[in-house]
Amino acid sequence: MGLACVVMPAAKEAAGAAQILVLNAGSSSLKVGLFDAASLAQVGQGAVDWSSGAADDQTDHGVALRDLLAPYDLAPITAVGHRVVHGGTRYQTSVRIDATVKATISDLVALAPLHNPAALAGMAAAAALLPGVPQVAAFDTAFHSTLAPSAYLYGVPYVWYTAWGVRRFGFHGLSHAYCAGRAAELLGRPPADLRLVICHLGNGCSLAAVAAGRSVDTTMGFTPLDGVMMGTRSGAVDPGLLIHLLAHGYLDVPTLDHALNYEAGLKGIAGGSGDVREVLAARAAGDGLARLALDVYTARIRAGIGAMVAALGGLDALVFTAGVGEHAHEMRAEIVQPLAWLGATLDEAANSTVVADGDVAAPASRVRVLVLHTREDLMVARETRRVLADTGSAASPLSREVKAAP
Repeated sequence: MGLACVVMPAAKEAAGAAQILVLNAGSSSLKVGLFDAASLAQVGQGAVDWSSGAADDQTDHGVALRDLLAPYDLAPITAVGHRVVHGGTRYQTSVRIDATVKATISDLVALAPLHNPAALAGMAAAAALLPGVPQVAAFDTAFHSTLAPSAYLYGVPYVWYTAWGVRRFGFHGLSHAYCAGRAAELLGRPPADLRLVICHLGNGCSLAAVAAGRSVDTTMGFTPLDGVMMGTRSGAVDPGLLIHLLAHGYLDVPTLDHALNYEAGLKGIAGGSGDVREVLAARAAGDGLARLALDVYTARIRAGIGAMVAALGGLDALVFTAGVGEHAHEMRAEIVQPLAWLGATLDEAANSTVVADGDVAAPASRVRVLVLHTREDLMVARETRRVLADTGSAASPLSREVKAAP
């Protein structure tokens, strides 16, 4: 198990003050952050990655959490917040964790098999290390609970929705919610006045149309496999293609599932790697398939942006965030340059040198183009404090009116 722990200088100064521990548990990693409960200033962080190992998740998360928190005094930790990818239709806001919440998260494992089991392992690890400390689940799906039925229903028999819960959920909600608020701050405008398309581009990619701080459309759907092409995930494909592959015996269900999640996207077309940095390097070296992969990738993202703008009826700012969105200036340029018709024009110098958070649009650009460093951990800390305060006085960006289908 490879361990990387960072002890921030502020940790010692904050000793004794109440703190919130934030956990982002993945299938092969665990990220933690410590936040001052009053100011939400970050006072510590760390990460562990055991992707090369094959040990049991429960054991790994427990050992990892203990090791990551070893440099810190645990006494000030008064709450634990968890990023949970899938809350289904049951949880459309952040909630305090109890046995019922954990059972529901477990029931949704089939829809998020890489994420929900890890979140449960993180909860067990935190309970073992910090017995009696309250825990809160902040769901990535919650931000998209404001989607109208016209946005979340699929064109399939309606009984699939009523009987089986088949609908679009949307993901990366903590990131989209944070960026919506941060974009308003950076632009000096109230969220109610803004129409945003937020491009969360990492190994997983999703776009969200946000109007007045609320999600009105998004590219991911029933699972995080839908939408634009990603690092190793296919994104949307013709369902008839999948039926064809299965019906003719070219692939069985497990092989197809693995291929769509781990062998598709940039990796599938370019071969070798789904890491944008490696694909860019291969293209620079003259690799034709790498060039093709990036052409498909940027085309799908531009098409997604167009769909999100249509849902909004206009656009005030285009936001790029996450690993690729924040750091790959070449990708931003290749996505935005053909969108001049939309009113988005880059300042090439600003785009190539920006250190998030910043505006990289040309001065005369009608649509602003922002590069933001997303803070899912901070969103979880905010939600944890809000849920445990339970005053009802502060509306949460993840606590919204839900529009149910008839």
